[in-house]
Amino acid sequence: MIEEDQKEIEDEKKLRELARAYKRLFKTDDGKVVLKDLELLCGPNRVSVLNEMNPDPNQVLYAEGRRRVILRIYRFIRRKEDD
Repeated sequence: MIEEDQKEIEDEKKLRELARAYKRLFKTDDGKVVLKDLELLCGPNRVSVLNEMNPDPNQVLYAEGRRRVILRIYRFIRRKEDD
């Protein structure tokens, strides 16, 4: 049990370090330019099914994969220090 607790603490430390790195990166002018580009590419507010009458499963999976990238970035840059 102690080893599991220690691993959980280490994992949380790594997540905090990663979140800080995302925040530092996307606070820069270059990071803001890249984030805007990724928002256009990944379409976080776009629907994944373009043809509701005959949806293409591969197209949906592809669109959702792109969407998840930007949502992951948002999650890290919006994460509070004590989360």
